Amino acid sequence: MPPAASHDISAINTLTVVGGRDDGCGNTVTGRERREALIRKDIRAGMTQRDIESMLGRPNRITARNGKTRYDYQDRQGNKWQVTFDENNCVLK
Repeated sequence: MPPAASHDISAINTLTVVGGRDDGCGNTVTGRERREALIRKDIRAGMTQRDIESMLGRPNRITARNGKTRYDYQDRQGNKWQVTFDENNCVLK
């Protein structure tokens, strides 16, 4: 019968995984900055389409051309604005 394997418990290594949220836009707008911008309805480069839709709702019109997507908005007073996203769905400057 072969000898029993010995295990040295002190040799066990532990692995710690530290993760973060990758928004796909380089995390240029993070945490507190994102929350404050959403509250103030301040559109910033690096925000995601999800951020913009959460802040402004669905756009009146969506157009796509050359890898870019544009959201057109109009409020009840007739003010119009546009938000343009890159191919990764991130707000462009």
